[in-house]
Amino acid sequence: MYKDFKRFILRGNAIDLSIGVIVGTAFAKVTYAITDILISPLVGIISGAGLDFRDKYSTVSGQSAAGLTAKEIAEKLAISRYGELGIDIINFIFVAFIAFLIARWFGKYFRLEEVAVAPPPKSEELLMEIRDLLRQSEIRQRKRNS
Repeated sequence: MYKDFKRFILRGNAIDLSIGVIVGTAFAKVTYAITDILISPLVGIISGAGLDFRDKYSTVSGQSAAGLTAKEIAEKLAISRYGELGIDIINFIFVAFIAFLIARWFGKYFRLEEVAVAPPPKSEELLMEIRDLLRQSEIRQRKRNS
């Protein structure tokens, strides 16, 4: 069992997948940082109020959150954090767009050229002709017998 597991782990696919997960995790952290540092403030400025959308929420129970700290709000009230959801949606769109650009670049960069198929050697051509002649003679035999 250990040998099978070792063989599985050392196959290229498992190693490539683990490297992809590690790089993907690091990439996600960078994109979240970009969203938090650049995109979120820009959205706040564009909205006109210069707000941080992570702080936006509404109370589900209808109670007022006036005068409460963020900790008290989280502990005492049922809230819907729509601002955080909006930022997460922006994060997703940003990551998906970057992944699309990378996939597109790889598709163009690693496009394999069409390889011209070399004609078969003369001996193979002769064998194919013999095969075709045998098939034709078989078909003729069947037609005569039917």
